[in-house]
Amino acid sequence: MIDRWRQGVLVSIICLVLLGFLQQEQILSALHLPPLTPNGNLTWKEMLPFFSRRDILACKTYYEFGGVINRLPTLTFLDGQKSVCLDQGVAPIPDQCVVYSFGNNGEWSFDEQIESYGCDVYVFDPSVWYWKHHHSKKVLFYRIGIGEKDDERNERGWKIMSLTSLRQMLNHTNTIIDYLKMDIEGGEWPVLSRWLDDGDLLNVKQLAMEIHLEHPESIPGKYKLLQRLEASGFTRFFARENPYTTNSYLDKYNVSGPSCLELAWYNTKFVS
Repeated sequence: MIDRWRQGVLVSIICLVLLGFLQQEQILSALHLPPLTPNGNLTWKEMLPFFSRRDILACKTYYEFGGVINRLPTLTFLDGQKSVCLDQGVAPIPDQCVVYSFGNNGEWSFDEQIESYGCDVYVFDPSVWYWKHHHSKKVLFYRIGIGEKDDERNERGWKIMSLTSLRQMLNHTNTIIDYLKMDIEGGEWPVLSRWLDDGDLLNVKQLAMEIHLEHPESIPGKYKLLQRLEASGFTRFFARENPYTTNSYLDKYNVSGPSCLELAWYNTKFVS
């Protein structure tokens, strides 16, 4: 009798495991994702779906802060909003949270709404000419750009600082950054590479980036860089294609895929 019971339990476990694999394959198939082969020799076209994927179970509750309506001749969509995971452990704690916002182009909806949530917000953008240091009670603006290294005056005449230098300037060397948002129009890749090399993201709870894929020959390097980020402990809980770029590669390369996406991760180091 006991042997039959054990056999029944074993069969049930095997069925559950197989069901799990089947569901995973169905999900991957539905999303048109490439096989999960970290060292596979994929073409850039096969890599494209990777950028749109996310772990749909990673964050139970997230909220999109900010955003403005963008009206184009053939398309209207909400732009500029950033997704924040509100799950225990990674959620910003009101009246204690610190947010770094790199790139805002004079559009303050995210910064102001995350301020109303209860965060101290530090905004950096060297391209904004009309500004006040104290934008509001808890939003401070700096006409400084984020870069992989310090540069008092780059080719555009902008002051650029690394994340390490900015932390030192603000006396935040050991401060946990609850949310770091970067939207710097294609300049994100060398900056992200530097952060990973130097371990700058160890004390960052959540990271949001607008990524730009642009030329096909650059996609493999960007693919590997995001793999490095996620292998370091960052889980991607949000991904959204910029609707204006959904078919960027269709006419020339006969493959559907966006050239610009909004992605967000949380650092599993902080998961409760």
